[in-house]
Amino acid sequence: MTVRLERRYASPDVADRLRRALEADQAGRVHAERDGANLSFTLSSDDPGSARATLDDLLACLGAAERTLGITPSARAGSE
Repeated sequence: MTVRLERRYASPDVADRLRRALEADQAGRVHAERDGANLSFTLSSDDPGSARATLDDLLACLGAAERTLGITPSARAGSE
């Protein structure tokens, strides 16, 4: 199972600040990639429960980093 989370921010600098802020929390389980102002995270797991737990942790860390840095993701046209 592979899960991909994508967020868009106001600028490439903002996305890169968040990517760097979360590097230590990823511990090899999650791959982060920045493309311009887009930040994407990919995680893979054979166990759905483990994938869910890792995604929950990632979202909690991402939210904490966004609040700490005073950052909000940009609205994305056509997002679901």
